[in-house]
Amino acid sequence: MATLVKLSVTLTPVNKPWVRVTAPGFSRYTQLQETTQIDMQFHTTNTSEILLVEHVNKTADDATTAVIIDRVSFFGIQDPKFVWAGVYRPNYPEPWASEQSNLESELTAHPYLGWNGCWSLTFGVPVFTWMHQVQDLGWMYQ
Repeated sequence: MATLVKLSVTLTPVNKPWVRVTAPGFSRYTQLQETTQIDMQFHTTNTSEILLVEHVNKTADDATTAVIIDRVSFFGIQDPKFVWAGVYRPNYPEPWASEQSNLESELTAHPYLGWNGCWSLTFGVPVFTWMHQVQDLGWMYQ
């Protein structure tokens, strides 16, 4: 049986970044001009799904353009922990990246996408069980 998922992500631009937002059966490629809420709805038979926010088309000489992931909500329920559960994998520009000694390839609890790269949120289905676990609401009967 398929499970309905209603998902929203709110993004704030620094300058005018290009982003690609992807979820099952949904893809949107746009240049952000202002804080934007992107709503998605889909059915799934999987036990987990992935939301992707990709910061794309930033040039190596652009020091200011970025994307901020402000909110993630499921069925209208939001919590900062949903954003913090994501993982950002930046594509650091060269030659800068080669000159650094301690670059992290994965940044957790990092909603500021300052480089090209992908922020991903893997969430469980049913979503309400996953939300309960992420919010650390305590024991749950299974």
